[in-house]
Amino acid sequence: MPTIKLNEKEIEAFVTIYKPFLKETKSEYIAYFFQGKGFSVSIYKSGKVVFQGSNLSYFNDYLENKHDEDQLYEYDFMNTIGSDEVGTGDLFGPIVVATAFLPGKDREKYKKLGVKDSKKITDNEILKIGEILIKKLKHKVIIVRNESFNKNSSKYNLNEMKALLHNQNILELSKETKYDIICLDEFCSKENYYKYLKGREAKDGISFEMKGESKSLAVAAASIIARYYFLKEMESLKEKYGYDLPKGAGEEADKMV
Repeated sequence: MPTIKLNEKEIEAFVTIYKPFLKETKSEYIAYFFQGKGFSVSIYKSGKVVFQGSNLSYFNDYLENKHDEDQLYEYDFMNTIGSDEVGTGDLFGPIVVATAFLPGKDREKYKKLGVKDSKKITDNEILKIGEILIKKLKHKVIIVRNESFNKNSSKYNLNEMKALLHNQNILELSKETKYDIICLDEFCSKENYYKYLKGREAKDGISFEMKGESKSLAVAAASIIARYYFLKEMESLKEKYGYDLPKGAGEEADKMV
């Protein structure tokens, strides 16, 4: 009788995914009860989830991955729009904001491809995986080169600029996909995000996640796509100036100024 523990968001995701099997329960201790051919699942109000029966294959992702280091989070079971950006901490190169749509049914395929937090992947791997993702996933990308950034930096602070860019991508991609949830790598508070967008069209119900690229494959995919375009832009700058510009910030980058 396998047992796991889920948090509030994970329970909401579980209910969304397995809603066709949801049944009424008279138990005062059980929040949700699911039943199908050869299985039953009880989610207790404490968050404890008990699986019973001989046919638990429906729940393999939970039972097999729940305690893995690279576990699947609730977003990965849903059709998720994920959004992330790179380049804001680099002295040279553009800011790239990428937003990607990853269907829940494809989660294992992209996990096996190597989709994870782009900061845990080498640049060579980014170029290989990113090349595949931009062909397979619906996505939106905005590249803000230095000239454009300098022109707009007097009108917007950095977080305000990022909010505007993410919002533009999210609005466009949400119109082209049948998504269940939008997950944004948290660069500012939810309150500030919507304050920056006041008076503009914006999507409600966005989930803001600190280190979102480690909690959602869709956000991780977006981070890889953003890094892919950033690296391509750096290659173009190398061709233009005839030498490598250092990535990131620090002593090496400072010497170039």
